[in-house]
Amino acid sequence: MTLNKRIAAFSLLVLVGGFLIYKVFFVSSSDSEDTRNTENNTASYKVVESQKIIVGKDIDPGYYDIKALDNEAEFFGDKMHDNAVLHAVPIHMNGNLSIKGRVEFKPSEFEKKEKKGQKYIIKDPGYYEVGTEIQEGNYVLSKTSHTIRVFVDIKDKTETESLQTIQWEIDEKVKKPIEIELKNGYNVYIDKTGKDGFISNEGDLILERNNEDSESFKGI
Repeated sequence: MTLNKRIAAFSLLVLVGGFLIYKVFFVSSSDSEDTRNTENNTASYKVVESQKIIVGKDIDPGYYDIKALDNEAEFFGDKMHDNAVLHAVPIHMNGNLSIKGRVEFKPSEFEKKEKKGQKYIIKDPGYYEVGTEIQEGNYVLSKTSHTIRVFVDIKDKTETESLQTIQWEIDEKVKKPIEIELKNGYNVYIDKTGKDGFISNEGDLILERNNEDSESFKGI
């Protein structure tokens, strides 16, 4: 196995491993989706610095936008540069979180992503729900930078299995955009990391409506 192949295999292992950690420690299928909206979100604002916290004791459960407030920030193994953000991370009761550096927990707001023409531009990695934040439909997925590693996992409302996964390595040129189908209730998980292994908010992901859906998309 060549060095490049070994690096690619290790990168895939890290991405999938990180996703499984989120699923095991943060995502509980028994929790009600009724709280995944701005009005009913049970999260509360808090700034935490280098400590282990218990959900329900040190912080309320809910959906959080997690922001690094210094260059030493680390959220459950994910290293983050100052001002990096993870969107709508589900934090569930009795979970145990390990925090390094200074990290802001801000209750997530769930609004339709702003679109430009027929495109959604997604900057922050994290969790997105189709119907609430992204309109359902057929899309073409692409990226604006070759300097980030991207992993996308699409699940149905039950979140029991992956319907589609996409991975792009650093410096990998996308030969052709990826077609994806998004239906109301689908959950889209996005992971972006830079060459240094830190969570990256650099380089956008582009969701562009397929031509056959473009006319209906313009009026929404």
